[in-house]
Amino acid sequence: MKTNFHIITLSFFSLIMCNLCAAQVPDNEKKVIIASKILAENISITTYDSAPEIEIKPFVYITDGQKMIENGTLDIIKELTIKGQIPKANYVFVSTIDAKTSQDKRNTYFFCNEKYMQFFEKELAPTIESQLSRKLKPKERSLIGISFGGLNAVYFSGKTELFQNYALLSPITYPCKEALSSIAFSENENLNIFISTGKNDAENYVGPLTQLYKSKGYTVENLETEGAHDFNNWNGQMEQMLNKLLK
Repeated sequence: MKTNFHIITLSFFSLIMCNLCAAQVPDNEKKVIIASKILAENISITTYDSAPEIEIKPFVYITDGQKMIENGTLDIIKELTIKGQIPKANYVFVSTIDAKTSQDKRNTYFFCNEKYMQFFEKELAPTIESQLSRKLKPKERSLIGISFGGLNAVYFSGKTELFQNYALLSPITYPCKEALSSIAFSENENLNIFISTGKNDAENYVGPLTQLYKSKGYTVENLETEGAHDFNNWNGQMEQMLNKLLK
């Protein structure tokens, strides 16, 4: 299938236009920009392969990617991997920061945005996974979202077959009731769901979500922490959450 978008590869010294390539940087990281035709915007991506020597590994897609990296999430994943505390995987950090204007588009992307879902289905995943020798199954893909990114993950879980594993960290669902109804009427099967909340956090949304997912027969794991609605709380869940998604 032909794609109608281009990839701009970022290296430390220059910005280079190419088709499906990315500059190799330390620690098995690659940074690319996808010029999305669907969104009519440039989306920054950082990938991390935790074990290049292993060909077959699951993929973990993480929204709010740039913020997660800036707040230490990637460093924690590297440390947990080195210590053997989480399975080997490919990680895809998807930024919400516009590559040209530096504007944060998270509210536009995350509030039940069908075009954002189509970007994942038709541009992001095909591009990132294009160099694999085989096509991934949904059970080999996970999606992680924090706060409104959790809302986005809820919406995706009811509307797309791309992922089978989801982590909703402090999900805030009030901006879009369609996300909940999408689950209720979804034909997706065998989803694997991790839902968490800290104190004075997203606890009002976790109960209804949990019951809705369980009513569909999905596997659900809940985590309640002493943390708040912040990166310290979310980063502290990485080991438990990733072992749930990648088992």
